[in-house]
Amino acid sequence: MSSTTPRQVPKEWTKSSYSGQTGDCVRWRRSRIKPGHVEVGDSKDPDGPTLHLSLDQWRALADFAKALEV
Repeated sequence: MSSTTPRQVPKEWTKSSYSGQTGDCVRWRRSRIKPGHVEVGDSKDPDGPTLHLSLDQWRALADFAKALEV
């Protein structure tokens, strides 16, 4: 499992490297309302709902996504 600290999570929205030219993909940043958490949202819906994941949950999600790479 990778090691992530709150400081390594960007303050501004960052999109997945798999984002197409349209930029339609998942995005993330440091949570602005839950310290020590990562806010995850859909770049196609910038005003839509977001998830606030703990760092452990974020690591698990990232590791799961990496395992699905083809």
